[in-house]
Amino acid sequence: MSTGRAIFACGRMLGAALIVALGPVADVLSAGAQSVPAETAQPAPFSYPAPFQSPPPSLAEPGTPAPRSVERAHVKRHVGGPHRSRRKVVEKKESRAKFAESNQNRRKIAESNQNQRKIAESKGYKRLSDLVNFPKFFPGLGIIFVRPDTLPIGPYLCFDRKDHLVATVYMIATKDIDDHKTIDASGFSAPVDHVSFYFNPGHPGMDMPHYHFVIWHVSKKDEARVAK
Repeated sequence: MSTGRAIFACGRMLGAALIVALGPVADVLSAGAQSVPAETAQPAPFSYPAPFQSPPPSLAEPGTPAPRSVERAHVKRHVGGPHRSRRKVVEKKESRAKFAESNQNRRKIAESNQNQRKIAESKGYKRLSDLVNFPKFFPGLGIIFVRPDTLPIGPYLCFDRKDHLVATVYMIATKDIDDHKTIDASGFSAPVDHVSFYFNPGHPGMDMPHYHFVIWHVSKKDEARVAK
């Protein structure tokens, strides 16, 4: 037993001696390991994703209708075309109507600036005083012109002293009215302001009793231009 204890004691002493001897070496190795920095991991290089590639269109067989999405897109591209063209047509019609109206107004102004007595004479009207025993200027009607082939009904054109047309007169016999006779007479183009209708017992050129139908082309106030 003493011998075993002696061997065990020698082993413990030998192990302690080895630990003492190897301790500095282990410290050096651990210090060296701590001084060397650990190698950092390098990130993987960035790579762009591959572009999305749509599958190639399949060839449609002859007679196959186009997809609905394509038809709808085709319709949307042309929406508004007919509306714009219709609006242009309306605008053209309106501009033409305005142009025609302006031309008509200019024509009316030009006609009003012309000598209306000369226009009447160019159409065969003659002064009533040159055809029958009638005053050259009749108060209330002015200077009267008539075409000989329309006597005695007329129309009679009444002018003021400045050759402006003021009235158109028709003379209808009372007998014709009593007999309910249908009467046709020619006209003379001019604007109408108001109409007068009165009886006359007779005068040169229309001796029998008759009615005067006076179509005034001027206002009541302007009737004074032929009053005297």
